[in-house]
Amino acid sequence: MKRKVLVMAAIIISSQLYAQDSSKVKQLDEVIVTANRMPQKQSSTGKMVTVINQETLQRNAGKTLSEIINYQSGIFINGATNNLGTNPDIYFRGASAGNTLILIDGIPVGDPSNISNTFDLNMIALGQVERVEILKGAQSTLWGSDAVAGVINIITKKENKSGINSTALLSYGSYQTVRGNVGLNGRLNKFSYNLDYDFTNSKGFSTAYDSTGNKNFDNDNFKQNNFQANLRYQFDDHWSIKTLNSFSKYTGGTDAGAFQDDKDNTFENKNDVNNMEVAYSDKLMQLHLSQSFFTASRIYTDDSASVGGFSKYSKGVYHGNTAVTELFGNFKLAKKLVLISGIQRMFQQTDQNYLSISSYGPYKTALGDSAKVTNFAMYHSLLLTGINGFDVEAGFRYNNHSIYGSNATYTFNPSFHVNESAKVFVNISSAFKIPSLYQLYSEYGNKNLTPEKSVNYELGVQVFSKDRGSNIRLAGFKRDIRDLIVFYTDPNTYESKYINRDLQHDYGFELETTLQLAKNAYWINNATYVNGEGENAGVKTKNLYRRPNFTFNSVLNFAPIKGLELMPSVRVVGTRIKGTYDAGPAKMPAYYTIDFYTGYQFSKHCKAFLDLRNITNQQYFDIVGYTSKRFNMMAGVSIGL
Repeated sequence: MKRKVLVMAAIIISSQLYAQDSSKVKQLDEVIVTANRMPQKQSSTGKMVTVINQETLQRNAGKTLSEIINYQSGIFINGATNNLGTNPDIYFRGASAGNTLILIDGIPVGDPSNISNTFDLNMIALGQVERVEILKGAQSTLWGSDAVAGVINIITKKENKSGINSTALLSYGSYQTVRGNVGLNGRLNKFSYNLDYDFTNSKGFSTAYDSTGNKNFDNDNFKQNNFQANLRYQFDDHWSIKTLNSFSKYTGGTDAGAFQDDKDNTFENKNDVNNMEVAYSDKLMQLHLSQSFFTASRIYTDDSASVGGFSKYSKGVYHGNTAVTELFGNFKLAKKLVLISGIQRMFQQTDQNYLSISSYGPYKTALGDSAKVTNFAMYHSLLLTGINGFDVEAGFRYNNHSIYGSNATYTFNPSFHVNESAKVFVNISSAFKIPSLYQLYSEYGNKNLTPEKSVNYELGVQVFSKDRGSNIRLAGFKRDIRDLIVFYTDPNTYESKYINRDLQHDYGFELETTLQLAKNAYWINNATYVNGEGENAGVKTKNLYRRPNFTFNSVLNFAPIKGLELMPSVRVVGTRIKGTYDAGPAKMPAYYTIDFYTGYQFSKHCKAFLDLRNITNQQYFDIVGYTSKRFNMMAGVSIGL
């Protein structure tokens, strides 16, 4: 019965969209790679994929990558609108931080020096990004650990098709923030390249909130440099080799905590991503053999003199290394049948040292370089397409970990095209998250931990207009997780360690619409509702801490005259349960922000923009005691030759 209602709804809505003016500018159906690790049209997959394309990134040149992703359905990034350098915690469909897999050009970049193996989005400069593909739901079968709520694939800029091209961007705005980017790309016979350098320098504002307004909290500065090189050599029609080399470093100041200023608390973070891939392709298959190395370094130093805290001096040094070797490919078994298959070996290692000196003497902790694991996986997925409107993907993954042993996941994803403008889709899949090195090896570590395991259910409908200029997508999801890794303190012995214990049940829905209002105007909206609870020994607890039940984003893009673009937008964030140890009310109040962007294309090679954010100067807190941006702006000019 539910399926009949869903199909009827798809037909009704699609007929309305189909009747729109077909003279509108036709928007191409974008080709994506994240859904099934192979190029395919976005409309042809039964998975939920959102693409932030280059045009959208250019319209948001004054923002950080975290701020842009924060406007997407299902995603809430805590820290995206705080001071630069704030650690961005990604809550995807209500899942906790660490349950979203971050990729750079398909390379997993989880940081093993972090407690939850999370990647710092601050490390990515916007000028180095070509587009972002956001894949929703449990995706561990093809992508591995941490892909519990979804995958964010950050795809970097590559070479231009011909000639030598250069680009430059310079912007200035609030908090004395200066951003710049210079790029050079081109092709010389069979060799092609793309080089990018980005920098950011900001005086910033106080990370901690001065509730009295008279404590003279200092501004916490931020400085960042990024360099990236993409090189490619095409041997012939079949063989090619490419490399990615990316280095990022940022430094800055922070504070002692909520409402607590600190003039001597600093950080220095570095990331280095290196990848080499050899590829072969013909009409029947595509093969990829890649080797990547990811290193991360974080140093936090605080002499605490400015606040007179318990500790007079502290320094934490954290290093993490990841090496991934992978061979995968897609094989055309028949006209409408493709096999995606691969093997992967991942090695992770960390060493960490912390020193604190107080009136009671020094306190030290260390996690030596013996903290390491190896993970081996093989995966296979069959993709059947175009059988009387019916498509289906079915796959499994076998995973073997050097400490806990083996586990497996599966995917079953059928979809049906009701007509050329509507489809319904179902996704039943499982996922896992392996224990982090800190959870295994630290003073609270437990080598008896097993991975967190989840099952995801998804049901949705998507309809398009004839020219693909408008579409509506509605989906509901449910996620059940067992063997959650939690920090536990024995009430009798007071011994603390990580254990597997709790269950987690989350559910919600997402509505996304893109409406082509006219040839020169379109309106994008998305709304997300998420709810959930933890369960232990039959006791249920509302525990979506810091995660809003409801978010809404609306962006109108309008070009009244040639070259001029106007883009007002609004974001609404619903109530949230405060964090366990956060200050403030038990339920954080809802808030909204209004932004306005305008850009003018002076010529083919020159564009200027003005980005006004939070123009109503709303005061709000994602975490009470930490300052969020009030009214702020960025203005700049970009040049391409």
